Amino acid sequence: MTTPLDDPTRLPVHDIMCIDCKSFYASVEAIRRGIHPLATDIAVLSKGDSPGGLVLAASPNCKKRYHVGLSTRRFQLRDDMQVELAEPRMADYIRKNYGINRIYRQFTDDAHWYPYSIDESFIDVTHSHNLFGSNEEIATQIQKKVFNQFGIITTVGIGQNPLLAKLALDNEAKKSTPWQATWTYDRVPETIWQINDLADFWSIGSRTAKKLNVIGIHNLYDLAHADRSLLHQRFGVLGDAMYFHAWGIDYSDLTRRYLPRAENKGYGNSQVLMRDYTQAREIEVVLSEIADQVAGRLRHHKVQGEVISVGIGYADAEEAGTSGFGAQMKVDPTNRTDDLIRAARFLFHSKWN
Repeated sequence: MTTPLDDPTRLPVHDIMCIDCKSFYASVEAIRRGIHPLATDIAVLSKGDSPGGLVLAASPNCKKRYHVGLSTRRFQLRDDMQVELAEPRMADYIRKNYGINRIYRQFTDDAHWYPYSIDESFIDVTHSHNLFGSNEEIATQIQKKVFNQFGIITTVGIGQNPLLAKLALDNEAKKSTPWQATWTYDRVPETIWQINDLADFWSIGSRTAKKLNVIGIHNLYDLAHADRSLLHQRFGVLGDAMYFHAWGIDYSDLTRRYLPRAENKGYGNSQVLMRDYTQAREIEVVLSEIADQVAGRLRHHKVQGEVISVGIGYADAEEAGTSGFGAQMKVDPTNRTDDLIRAARFLFHSKWN
Protein backbone atom coordinates (compact mmCIF):
# COMPACT_ATOMS: atom_id res chain seq x y z
CA MET A 1 0.00 0.00 0.00
CA THR A 2 1.34 3.41 -0.97
CA THR A 3 0.90 6.23 1.52
CA PRO A 4 1.26 10.03 1.42
CA LEU A 5 4.47 9.65 3.48
CA ASP A 6 6.26 7.38 1.01
CA ASP A 7 8.03 10.19 -0.86
CA PRO A 8 9.86 12.42 1.67
CA THR A 9 10.77 14.93 -1.05
CA ARG A 10 7.10 15.93 -1.35
CA LEU A 11 6.62 16.59 2.36
CA PRO A 12 6.93 20.08 3.87
CA VAL A 13 9.80 19.98 6.35
CA HIS A 14 10.43 22.97 8.64
CA ASP A 15 11.16 23.49 12.31
CA ILE A 16 7.90 24.96 13.61
CA MET A 17 7.08 25.78 17.22
CA CYS A 18 3.58 26.35 18.56
CA ILE A 19 3.96 28.15 21.88
CA ASP A 20 1.19 28.51 24.46
CA CYS A 21 1.10 30.59 27.65
CA LYS A 22 -0.29 28.12 30.16
CA SER A 23 -3.66 29.31 31.55
CA PHE A 24 -2.61 32.80 30.49
CA TYR A 25 -5.25 35.06 32.08
CA ALA A 26 -5.31 33.06 35.32
CA SER A 27 -1.51 32.96 35.44
CA VAL A 28 -1.29 36.75 35.08
CA GLU A 29 -3.74 37.15 37.97
CA ALA A 30 -1.82 34.65 40.14
CA ILE A 31 1.45 36.48 39.51
CA ARG A 32 -0.25 39.79 40.34
CA ARG A 33 -1.02 38.26 43.75
CA GLY A 34 2.52 36.94 44.20
CA ILE A 35 1.54 33.29 43.76
CA HIS A 36 3.11 30.72 41.45
CA PRO A 37 0.67 30.03 38.57
CA LEU A 38 0.71 26.27 39.25
CA ALA A 39 0.04 26.65 42.97
CA THR A 40 -3.28 28.47 43.09
CA ASP A 41 -7.00 27.98 42.56
CA ILE A 42 -7.99 31.08 40.61
CA ALA A 43 -10.50 31.75 37.86
CA VAL A 44 -10.94 34.85 35.73
CA LEU A 45 -14.64 35.61 35.55
CA SER A 46 -16.47 38.07 33.33
CA LYS A 47 -19.55 39.77 34.78
CA GLY A 48 -18.85 38.25 38.18
CA ASP A 49 -21.82 40.03 39.71
CA SER A 50 -24.23 38.03 37.53
CA PRO A 51 -25.14 34.34 37.92
CA GLY A 52 -24.58 34.00 34.17
CA GLY A 53 -21.03 35.32 34.28
CA LEU A 54 -18.52 33.21 32.33
CA VAL A 55 -15.14 31.85 33.37
CA LEU A 56 -12.63 33.06 30.78
CA ALA A 57 -9.67 31.15 32.22
CA ALA A 58 -8.84 28.96 35.20
CA SER A 59 -5.55 27.93 36.77
CA PRO A 60 -4.38 24.31 36.23
CA ASN A 61 -5.13 23.48 39.89
CA CYS A 62 -8.64 24.88 39.51
CA LYS A 63 -9.28 22.78 36.42
CA LYS A 64 -7.96 19.60 38.00
CA ARG A 65 -9.50 19.95 41.44
CA TYR A 66 -12.90 21.45 40.63
CA HIS A 67 -13.27 20.87 36.87
CA VAL A 68 -13.73 24.59 36.42
CA GLY A 69 -12.71 25.76 32.99
CA LEU A 70 -13.50 27.90 30.00
CA SER A 71 -17.22 28.79 29.82
CA THR A 72 -18.09 27.53 33.32
CA ARG A 73 -20.86 29.82 34.58
CA ARG A 74 -20.90 31.75 37.85
CA PHE A 75 -23.90 29.82 39.16
CA GLN A 76 -22.00 26.54 38.66
CA LEU A 77 -19.32 27.57 41.18
CA ARG A 78 -20.35 25.98 44.48
CA ASP A 79 -19.69 27.52 47.87
CA ASP A 80 -17.43 24.61 48.87
CA MET A 81 -15.09 25.37 45.98
CA GLN A 82 -12.16 27.38 47.28
CA VAL A 83 -11.78 29.31 44.06
CA GLU A 84 -10.55 32.88 44.06
CA LEU A 85 -12.36 34.90 41.42
CA ALA A 86 -10.63 37.67 39.49
CA GLU A 87 -12.03 40.30 37.18
CA PRO A 88 -10.54 40.25 33.67
CA ARG A 89 -7.98 42.95 32.89
CA MET A 90 -7.80 42.67 29.13
CA ALA A 91 -5.54 45.69 28.61
CA ASP A 92 -2.96 44.13 30.94
CA TYR A 93 -3.20 40.75 29.19
CA ILE A 94 -2.67 42.40 25.81
CA ARG A 95 0.39 44.29 27.09
CA LYS A 96 1.93 41.11 28.49
CA ASN A 97 1.11 39.22 25.31
CA TYR A 98 2.95 41.87 23.32
CA GLY A 99 5.98 41.64 25.61
CA ILE A 100 6.04 37.83 25.46
CA ASN A 101 5.83 37.85 21.66
CA ARG A 102 8.80 40.21 21.57
CA ILE A 103 10.76 37.38 23.16
CA TYR A 104 9.57 34.92 20.52
CA ARG A 105 10.68 37.35 17.82
CA GLN A 106 14.25 37.25 19.16
CA PHE A 107 14.53 33.74 17.73
CA THR A 108 13.22 34.30 14.19
CA ASP A 109 12.30 37.10 11.81
CA ASP A 110 8.85 38.68 11.66
CA ALA A 111 7.97 36.88 8.42
CA HIS A 112 8.23 33.55 10.29
CA TRP A 113 6.35 34.67 13.42
CA TYR A 114 2.57 34.25 13.54
CA PRO A 115 0.46 35.22 16.58
CA TYR A 116 -2.41 32.68 16.55
CA SER A 117 -4.34 34.06 19.54
CA ILE A 118 -3.73 36.17 22.63
CA ASP A 119 -1.95 33.26 24.34
CA GLU A 120 -0.61 31.21 21.44
CA SER A 121 1.88 31.85 18.64
CA PHE A 122 3.73 29.98 15.90
CA ILE A 123 7.36 30.59 14.98
CA ASP A 124 9.52 28.97 12.29
CA VAL A 125 13.09 28.51 13.53
CA THR A 126 14.37 26.53 10.54
CA HIS A 127 17.05 29.12 9.83
CA SER A 128 17.82 30.00 13.46
CA HIS A 129 19.90 27.01 14.56
CA ASN A 130 23.33 28.47 13.84
CA LEU A 131 22.54 31.30 16.23
CA PHE A 132 20.48 29.59 18.94
CA GLY A 133 21.04 25.83 18.81
CA SER A 134 18.70 22.87 18.38
CA ASN A 135 14.91 22.98 18.54
CA GLU A 136 14.94 21.83 22.15
CA GLU A 137 17.59 24.41 23.09
CA ILE A 138 15.59 27.21 21.46
CA ALA A 139 12.39 26.08 23.19
CA THR A 140 14.15 25.97 26.55
CA GLN A 141 15.64 29.44 26.06
CA ILE A 142 12.21 30.86 25.22
CA GLN A 143 10.63 29.20 28.25
CA LYS A 144 13.31 30.57 30.59
CA LYS A 145 13.17 34.08 29.16
CA VAL A 146 9.37 34.29 29.38
CA PHE A 147 9.30 32.90 32.91
CA ASN A 148 12.12 35.11 34.18
CA GLN A 149 10.60 38.26 32.71
CA PHE A 150 6.88 37.63 33.15
CA GLY A 151 6.49 34.64 35.49
CA ILE A 152 4.44 32.84 32.82
CA ILE A 153 4.95 29.14 32.07
CA THR A 154 5.05 28.41 28.35
CA THR A 155 4.43 25.06 26.70
CA VAL A 156 5.99 24.31 23.30
CA GLY A 157 4.90 21.92 20.58
CA ILE A 158 7.52 21.26 17.91
CA GLY A 159 6.83 19.78 14.49
CA GLN A 160 7.86 19.71 10.86
CA ASN A 161 4.80 21.77 9.95
CA PRO A 162 2.25 23.91 11.83
CA LEU A 163 -0.21 21.02 12.21
CA LEU A 164 2.32 18.69 13.84
CA ALA A 165 3.50 21.50 16.13
CA LYS A 166 -0.06 22.31 17.21
CA LEU A 167 -0.94 18.67 17.81
CA ALA A 168 2.26 18.13 19.80
CA LEU A 169 1.34 21.14 21.92
CA ASP A 170 -2.28 20.20 22.63
CA ASN A 171 -1.83 16.46 23.09
CA GLU A 172 1.52 16.18 24.86
CA ALA A 173 3.46 19.35 25.69
CA LYS A 174 0.67 20.86 27.81
CA LYS A 175 0.40 17.83 30.06
CA SER A 176 3.69 17.62 31.97
CA THR A 177 7.18 19.04 32.41
CA PRO A 178 9.39 20.04 30.65
CA TRP A 179 6.32 21.36 28.80
CA GLN A 180 7.83 20.42 25.43
CA ALA A 181 6.99 17.77 22.84
CA THR A 182 8.09 16.98 19.29
CA TRP A 183 5.89 15.21 16.72
CA THR A 184 7.33 14.17 13.36
CA TYR A 185 6.18 12.25 10.29
CA ASP A 186 7.85 9.05 11.42
CA ARG A 187 5.91 9.17 14.69
CA VAL A 188 2.44 9.51 13.11
CA PRO A 189 1.32 5.94 14.04
CA GLU A 190 2.26 6.44 17.69
CA THR A 191 0.95 10.00 17.99
CA ILE A 192 -1.78 11.16 15.62
CA TRP A 193 -3.32 7.72 15.14
CA GLN A 194 -3.63 7.33 18.91
CA ILE A 195 -6.14 10.23 19.04
CA ASN A 196 -9.37 8.25 19.28
CA ASP A 197 -11.88 11.09 19.46
CA LEU A 198 -12.14 12.84 16.10
CA ALA A 199 -13.54 15.97 17.77
CA ASP A 200 -10.28 16.28 19.74
CA PHE A 201 -8.35 16.72 16.52
CA TRP A 202 -7.42 20.24 15.48
CA SER A 203 -9.77 21.45 12.69
CA ILE A 204 -12.42 18.72 13.16
CA GLY A 205 -15.47 19.85 15.13
CA SER A 206 -18.20 17.73 16.68
CA ARG A 207 -20.55 18.13 13.72
CA THR A 208 -17.92 17.02 11.20
CA ALA A 209 -16.98 14.13 13.50
CA LYS A 210 -20.59 12.91 13.46
CA LYS A 211 -20.67 13.05 9.67
CA LEU A 212 -17.47 11.02 9.57
CA ASN A 213 -18.96 8.49 11.98
CA VAL A 214 -21.85 7.94 9.57
CA ILE A 215 -19.44 6.69 6.89
CA GLY A 216 -17.59 4.43 9.31
CA ILE A 217 -14.74 6.72 10.35
CA HIS A 218 -14.41 6.85 14.15
CA ASN A 219 -10.79 7.79 14.84
CA LEU A 220 -7.70 9.22 13.17
CA TYR A 221 -6.44 5.79 12.05
CA ASP A 222 -9.74 5.23 10.25
CA LEU A 223 -9.49 8.67 8.64
CA ALA A 224 -5.93 8.07 7.41
CA HIS A 225 -6.94 4.76 5.82
CA ALA A 226 -10.24 5.95 4.37
CA ASP A 227 -11.01 6.22 0.67
CA ARG A 228 -9.80 9.71 -0.23
CA SER A 229 -12.18 9.93 -3.18
CA LEU A 230 -15.11 9.23 -0.84
CA LEU A 231 -13.93 11.95 1.54
CA HIS A 232 -13.67 14.40 -1.34
CA GLN A 233 -17.12 13.43 -2.57
CA ARG A 234 -18.68 13.97 0.88
CA PHE A 235 -16.67 16.97 2.10
CA GLY A 236 -15.01 18.57 -0.94
CA VAL A 237 -11.59 20.13 -0.35
CA LEU A 238 -12.14 19.77 3.40
CA GLY A 239 -12.17 16.01 2.88
CA ASP A 240 -8.80 16.18 1.13
CA ALA A 241 -7.38 18.34 3.94
CA MET A 242 -8.65 15.98 6.65
CA TYR A 243 -7.13 12.99 4.87
CA PHE A 244 -3.68 14.56 4.64
CA HIS A 245 -3.93 15.93 8.19
CA ALA A 246 -4.54 12.39 9.43
CA TRP A 247 -1.11 11.57 7.97
CA GLY A 248 0.41 14.64 9.68
CA ILE A 249 0.77 16.59 6.43
CA ASP A 250 0.09 20.34 6.38
CA TYR A 251 1.24 22.60 3.57
CA SER A 252 0.37 25.91 5.24
CA ASP A 253 3.18 28.47 5.27
CA LEU A 254 3.60 31.00 8.10
CA THR A 255 4.96 33.55 5.63
CA ARG A 256 1.81 33.50 3.49
CA ARG A 257 -0.89 35.40 5.36
CA TYR A 258 -4.49 35.78 4.25
CA LEU A 259 -5.42 39.45 4.09
CA PRO A 260 -9.13 39.99 3.42
CA ARG A 261 -9.95 42.65 0.85
CA ALA A 262 -11.42 45.83 2.29
CA GLU A 263 -14.46 45.53 0.04
CA ASN A 264 -15.25 42.14 1.60
CA LYS A 265 -15.23 43.34 5.19
CA GLY A 266 -17.78 41.72 7.45
CA TYR A 267 -19.94 43.39 10.10
CA GLY A 268 -21.22 41.47 13.09
CA ASN A 269 -22.05 41.49 16.75
CA SER A 270 -22.42 38.93 19.51
CA GLN A 271 -23.92 38.74 22.96
CA VAL A 272 -23.29 36.48 25.96
CA LEU A 273 -26.59 35.88 27.74
CA MET A 274 -26.71 35.96 31.50
CA ARG A 275 -29.11 33.02 31.76
CA ASP A 276 -30.32 30.11 29.64
CA TYR A 277 -32.85 31.05 26.96
CA THR A 278 -35.16 28.15 26.09
CA GLN A 279 -38.10 29.85 24.38
CA ALA A 280 -37.98 30.69 20.68
CA ARG A 281 -39.63 34.06 21.23
CA GLU A 282 -36.97 35.14 23.72
CA ILE A 283 -34.21 34.21 21.30
CA GLU A 284 -35.96 36.05 18.47
CA VAL A 285 -35.87 39.23 20.55
CA VAL A 286 -32.12 38.91 21.11
CA LEU A 287 -31.47 38.20 17.43
CA SER A 288 -33.59 41.18 16.44
CA GLU A 289 -31.62 43.48 18.74
CA ILE A 290 -28.33 42.26 17.30
CA ALA A 291 -29.61 42.57 13.72
CA ASP A 292 -30.68 46.15 14.47
CA GLN A 293 -27.19 46.98 15.78
CA VAL A 294 -25.51 45.46 12.72
CA ALA A 295 -27.85 47.27 10.34
CA GLY A 296 -27.02 50.56 12.07
CA ARG A 297 -23.30 49.93 11.57
CA LEU A 298 -23.83 49.12 7.90
CA ARG A 299 -25.71 52.39 7.37
CA HIS A 300 -23.11 54.33 9.31
CA HIS A 301 -20.37 53.06 6.99
CA LYS A 302 -22.60 53.49 3.92
CA VAL A 303 -22.33 49.84 2.90
CA GLN A 304 -24.73 46.94 2.35
CA GLY A 305 -24.49 43.25 3.18
CA GLU A 306 -25.49 40.32 1.01
CA VAL A 307 -24.59 37.31 3.18
CA ILE A 308 -26.37 36.95 6.54
CA SER A 309 -24.99 34.50 9.09
CA VAL A 310 -26.38 33.48 12.48
CA GLY A 311 -24.61 31.37 15.11
CA ILE A 312 -25.98 30.24 18.47
CA GLY A 313 -23.96 28.45 21.16
CA TYR A 314 -25.27 26.22 23.94
CA ALA A 315 -24.50 26.77 27.63
CA ASP A 316 -23.93 23.04 28.20
CA ALA A 317 -22.37 21.57 25.08
CA GLU A 318 -21.90 18.10 26.61
CA GLU A 319 -25.57 17.75 27.56
CA ALA A 320 -26.73 19.06 24.18
CA GLY A 321 -24.31 16.85 22.30
CA THR A 322 -23.05 19.81 20.26
CA SER A 323 -21.63 23.27 20.92
CA GLY A 324 -24.44 25.00 19.02
CA PHE A 325 -25.62 25.62 15.50
CA GLY A 326 -25.25 28.13 12.71
CA ALA A 327 -26.63 28.97 9.29
CA GLN A 328 -26.17 31.54 6.58
CA MET A 329 -27.90 32.71 3.43
CA LYS A 330 -27.38 35.13 0.57
CA VAL A 331 -29.80 38.04 0.22
CA ASP A 332 -30.17 41.04 -2.05
CA PRO A 333 -27.72 43.74 -0.88
CA THR A 334 -29.31 45.65 2.01
CA ASN A 335 -28.66 47.61 5.18
CA ARG A 336 -32.29 47.80 6.28
CA THR A 337 -33.05 46.68 9.81
CA ASP A 338 -36.24 44.86 8.86
CA ASP A 339 -34.45 42.88 6.13
CA LEU A 340 -31.72 41.73 8.51
CA ILE A 341 -34.21 40.83 11.24
CA ARG A 342 -36.30 38.84 8.80
CA ALA A 343 -33.25 36.93 7.55
CA ALA A 344 -31.91 36.29 11.07
CA ARG A 345 -35.27 34.92 12.23
CA PHE A 346 -35.59 32.74 9.15
CA LEU A 347 -32.14 31.24 9.71
CA PHE A 348 -32.88 30.67 13.38
CA HIS A 349 -36.11 28.81 12.68
CA SER A 350 -34.44 26.74 9.97
CA LYS A 351 -32.34 25.12 12.73
CA TRP A 352 -34.60 25.43 15.79
CA ASN A 353 -36.34 22.32 17.07
